[in-house]
Amino acid sequence: MARTPKVVEDRREQIIDTALRVFAEKGFTRATNRDIAHEAGITTGLIYYYFQSKEDLLRAVLETRSPIQVMAQISPEMLEEPPETLLFVLVIRALSVVESEPFVSIIRVMLSEMLHEESEIAPVVWDLAPRVIGFLSEYLKYQVARGNARADLDVTATAQVFTSSMIGMVMRRQILRDPSVLQYTHEEIAHAILNTVLPGIRNEL
Repeated sequence: MARTPKVVEDRREQIIDTALRVFAEKGFTRATNRDIAHEAGITTGLIYYYFQSKEDLLRAVLETRSPIQVMAQISPEMLEEPPETLLFVLVIRALSVVESEPFVSIIRVMLSEMLHEESEIAPVVWDLAPRVIGFLSEYLKYQVARGNARADLDVTATAQVFTSSMIGMVMRRQILRDPSVLQYTHEEIAHAILNTVLPGIRNEL
C-alpha cells in the first residue's frame, strides 16, 4: 500500500518520539537504530527510509523536540511585538519544552557524552546554537530599526546573554537540582531574565 503524506508524517513522528526515549535511556553513543526500531515495533530499514543516519535522527529530535521548535512557531505577526512582549513569550515556551520530562532526561544523559573529546553528538548539538543566536539577533536588529531598541545595541552579544541566562537557569534546575532556583515558576524566571536584560535593550530616548 502506498504511503500517504499523513502515514509518512505519523511514522516519522513515531520514530522521533521513540528515538528521544531511547537516547534518554541509553545515551546517544550506546543507542543503536536497532534499539529504536525494536522499541518502535518497526524494522531497522524503515528508520533508514526516513533518516540517513543516527546523527540525522538525533538532529531531527533536536529540531522538533527542543526549543528550536519554539522559533519555528513564531509567526511574522509576533515578530512585530516589542522585546518585552516577544522575549517573555519565548522564555515561557522554551522552558515548557526544555523542562519537560522527556527532554530533561535526554539532557542529563547526553551532557556527559558531550564533555568527551571525541564526542559524536557535540557537533550536532552545537550546530543549533548559532541558529538560536541568529534568530534573536535578527529580531533585535529589526527592533533597533523600528526604534524599539537602542541604536547602539550589540544585538549578537545581547542574544548571547539572553540565551545563556536561560541555559544557566535550566542547568541549575535540572542538572544540579539547586533548590534556590527550583522554587521559581517559569513566569518568575521569565520576569527575572527580562528585568535584567531589557534595561540594556530599551530605547529610552
